[in-house]
Amino acid sequence: MTYKLEPSSEEVRQMLALTTNKIVEFLEHIGDPSKFDTQQSSKDAYQHSEGLPETEQSLKEILDDLFENKISNALPTTHPGFMAYIPGGGIFHAGLAELIAKISNRYISIDATAPFLSQIEIDVLKWFCEMVGFPETSGGTLTSGGSIANLTAVICARTLIMGDDFFKGRVYASEFVHHSMWKAFHAAGIPASNIRSIPIDLEFKLDVKKLEQTIKEDIKKGFTPLMVVANAGSTNTGTIDALDLIADITKKFNMWLHVDAAYGGFFSMLKEGKKRLKGIELADSITLDPHKGLFLPYGTGAFIVRDREKLKRVFSHDADYIPSTSAQQDYWNFSEMSLELTRPFRGLGVWLPFKMLGANVFKETLNEKLELANYFHEKISQSGRWQIVAAPELTITVFKYSNESLSLVELNKINQSVLEYVNDKGRANLSGTIINDYFVIRCCVLSFRTHQLHLDHLLGDLDEGLSRFV
Repeated sequence: MTYKLEPSSEEVRQMLALTTNKIVEFLEHIGDPSKFDTQQSSKDAYQHSEGLPETEQSLKEILDDLFENKISNALPTTHPGFMAYIPGGGIFHAGLAELIAKISNRYISIDATAPFLSQIEIDVLKWFCEMVGFPETSGGTLTSGGSIANLTAVICARTLIMGDDFFKGRVYASEFVHHSMWKAFHAAGIPASNIRSIPIDLEFKLDVKKLEQTIKEDIKKGFTPLMVVANAGSTNTGTIDALDLIADITKKFNMWLHVDAAYGGFFSMLKEGKKRLKGIELADSITLDPHKGLFLPYGTGAFIVRDREKLKRVFSHDADYIPSTSAQQDYWNFSEMSLELTRPFRGLGVWLPFKMLGANVFKETLNEKLELANYFHEKISQSGRWQIVAAPELTITVFKYSNESLSLVELNKINQSVLEYVNDKGRANLSGTIINDYFVIRCCVLSFRTHQLHLDHLLGDLDEGLSRFV
């Protein structure tokens, strides 16, 4: 008797061969804009909604449709010219690790169920802690991304600083903090009135003087300062808050300091990056996104803390169906250190690329991105046609066309039109944002596939676009 859910060895080989061919073809054309069609909308997709399939269909037909009609009809985040948001790119080696992890399907939330695989993930987290300068007592857990890492941070701060009675606890973050942080505050039960948005200064960093002033005012009103969230690479401008000064304030008021370093944290692997991220090692907790700074596929984030025992104090719970561990040993049971019990084996996606390629490859690639961002900034500054809004502290440059004789509405229309022109051309993809009511253009260089050639294409397309609308 045959079982459809249990393919034979030959059937597995055939499916892998078909899939491999499609993947190789996809990678061979990854820089070809003619292979992507992002003009169709969600409305178009909705019109192709399918009912539950009741009968079999060949894998070849499914793959053809998937790659030719669906994957090609999405924002090309793997394209070498993708510089719109903070990209990851998705290195192949991590995809290979995902395949192995999904098929082997081992359970690693409890150390005893897969001790050697758990140790892989423990080692990965120790690497991350060492990169940012955390002590031996540190630890953490891998998450699906920065959003869950940020939520974990709020839960830890709320529980460890104030316990169950946290309704008079106030939290503080700059107006440029990632929007997942505001969602995390709400999800963790922080009353909306207790969430304090601190203005940015002229360098787009959290205003440290205003922060301390606001904290003192809240104390006088009977509130307890609970937590400050600092940026190590904001989404809007890529800027890094004064982490060391903010750490002094949180220490002074016995607060939890969380650094959202989802974008910038892995630059701490570089000597230059450590200088720019001065003070990150003073944080109580840090969010990191390997699917950004380590170029992994989407779905791998990290939450690390200076003291891993604090994670256990917050998340450890007993249940009859969970095996007990010896109190004599320092086990890292991830079920006792995070919100998740059942979770995927995320660590292999980091471990395998590092084992295959070595850390130096990642350092060299990150350094290249810093150099490319500086190259783009210099070229666009020298052109005389653009105004720099925010120079790259890491790898984001924010700029706009400016002309004193034009109104805000006219300038915004020109900048939006240039952005659309560049993106429609397909050689590069940028994004825009609003700063001080002006529509500005963002260029973020972080894909491992982006090199100087692609920035030269972008510079040419920006020049062409501006000439069309000015």
